[in-house]
Formats: sequence, C-alpha cells, structure tokens
Amino acid sequence: MDEGKIAVRYAKALLGLAKEKQVEEAVKTDMEMIHQLFETMPGFNHVLTSPVIGGKEKRMLFENVFSKKTSALTYSFLMLLITNNREGYLKDITRNFHDTYRKEAGYKAAILTSAFEIDSATIKQFKTMIRKLYNTEVDLTLKVDNTLIGGFVLQVEDQQIDASVAAKLKKLNRELLASRN
Repeated sequence: MDEGKIAVRYAKALLGLAKEKQVEEAVKTDMEMIHQLFETMPGFNHVLTSPVIGGKEKRMLFENVFSKKTSALTYSFLMLLITNNREGYLKDITRNFHDTYRKEAGYKAAILTSAFEIDSATIKQFKTMIRKLYNTEVDLTLKVDNTLIGGFVLQVEDQQIDASVAAKLKKLNRELLASRN
C-alpha cells in the first residue's frame, strides 16, 4: 500500500474518532505537540523507523514520553500504531491530521512574510482582515525575510499581496528603464 495513503487513512480515522468522542481539540493539541517533537528532535523519526529497535522498546519509549502528556485517545492511538507496526508513519500522520483538521474546520492557510518580527497586535489585525475578506478562519504562518527591506508579503492560498519595499523598488527600476527607451 502507498505510504501516503496509510498516513492519510490513519489521520482521518483519528480525527473521526476524536470528533465522535468530542475530544478533537485535545487530540489536535497532542498531534501538534508530537509534530513539533519531530521538528525539534530529528533523531526521533530515526528511532521510530529503525528496524533495529524493537516494538517492545518503542512501546516503552511511547509510554515514558506520551502516557502522561497526551489525551487517552491519542495515547491509545499511539499504542495501536506500535501494535500494527505503523509507528514509522507517525510524522506523516501528524502532518495529515493537521491538514485534514484545517480543511474540515474551514481554515484558509496564509503566510505573512515581513522584513522584521511583527508584534501580536498587528498579527491580530492581519487575522481579522483575512477573516473578513475570505469569510473563514485563518491559519497564519509568520516568516521573516530581511531582503524585503520593509513592508510585507501576504499570501492566502493562491493569492498574494506584495507590499514590500523591495517590490516597489523593482517596479520603480522597471519604470525607469522603460522610460529610457
């Protein structure tokens, strides 16, 4: 079976069960925490995918790390993964869970790139603006790119607003070059 399909099926099954038991927010938080673990500790994925480390050791690892830090449903799900020898898919499952949750909740993905760190009040204003424009909740990712010089670039799915100083300088340069001809 295709590895991507396995992760998608497990993620959808977990989300469906979480909705049924009305604990989707807790499971969402758990999946975000586990995904963050993969980001901060790349060796974690190597442990899970290693054929040298047995299921018993992985079960003990999960018990020590997740039993008290996750909801009962998430912990049961993790134990099921080990039982079915699917723990190697956990990273993809957490990513797919987040994507499926966002789609079902009606979130739009947005990326705000600025030349410097943006304060929380401004972030709140951007989220409010996006909610009003698209009539939906927003999942805003922040990035800093000092090559913008100033201003920002806001991308909401396939639409982009480029209000950066770098873009304005490029436009001015093109206009000056065109006026020479």
